[in-house]
Amino acid sequence: MNVEFKKVLVQIKRISFLIFKWIYRILNYLARGVLLALFLYAAAFSIVVSYLLYRAFDYGYKIYDNVISLKYVQPEMSNYMKALLDSNPNFEIKHEFVPLDSISKHLQKAVIASEDAGFYFHPGFDVRAIAEALDANQLRGKTKFGGSTLTQQLAKNLFLSGERSWDRKFKELAYALLMEKELGKDRILELYLNYAQWGKDMFGCEVACKMYYKKSCSKLSLDQAINLAAVLASPGKHNPHMRQSQFMSQRRAVIYQNMFPKRDSVLVDSLKSLVAPPSPQNPL
Repeated sequence: MNVEFKKVLVQIKRISFLIFKWIYRILNYLARGVLLALFLYAAAFSIVVSYLLYRAFDYGYKIYDNVISLKYVQPEMSNYMKALLDSNPNFEIKHEFVPLDSISKHLQKAVIASEDAGFYFHPGFDVRAIAEALDANQLRGKTKFGGSTLTQQLAKNLFLSGERSWDRKFKELAYALLMEKELGKDRILELYLNYAQWGKDMFGCEVACKMYYKKSCSKLSLDQAINLAAVLASPGKHNPHMRQSQFMSQRRAVIYQNMFPKRDSVLVDSLKSLVAPPSPQNPL
């Protein structure tokens, strides 16, 4: 009996040993598998993060490099001009660059009043203007107003396309913030005035002044500056001489209202002829 019992104990021990051996092997394989999975995950995560960091650096460096180059170089053409030429190789662009001190102060102020009244006070974007644009779009049931600052418009004109996407808006904001930091307000205004579209084939205020008024933009009168700035909202359809146009009349009203607040009533009264169509005896 003792012999049989001992044999049973030996068998039980042997089976228990085998069971524990297999459990150990399974746990060992599982542990190795988990460790391998964690290693592969860490490696994959590191590769993905490294790639994203590289893309972010490359993405940011291109924007930075484009902006820094504007400190010293006048671009031959804006991205918008290139797009026009790509769509129509026979299209002839008229463009001439002039420094800011050769541009009428009247025109500088009129353009700011027309496109971005808070230009000298915001960091590249205007939250209030964006909110007002959203409210206006909601009332009209469509996206008509964008709330972009003059700096954002310049960024879009020089470097970006006209597509409506979050990526483009993000780039526009990144360019605007960097331009404000690296270039300063006067350089931004100088570039804007020289690369804005003033007619179907006219880019830059100097070309526009010569075409519309037969004079340099340094010699513009106040009323001519306001009329020229009013064109910026629709340069393909309007020109400064369209005094009967309701659109141009509204734009002129907005511009000198921004240039001359109501408290400057004497100045405003002296400019009311700019809103009204010219009389037959005294055309523009």
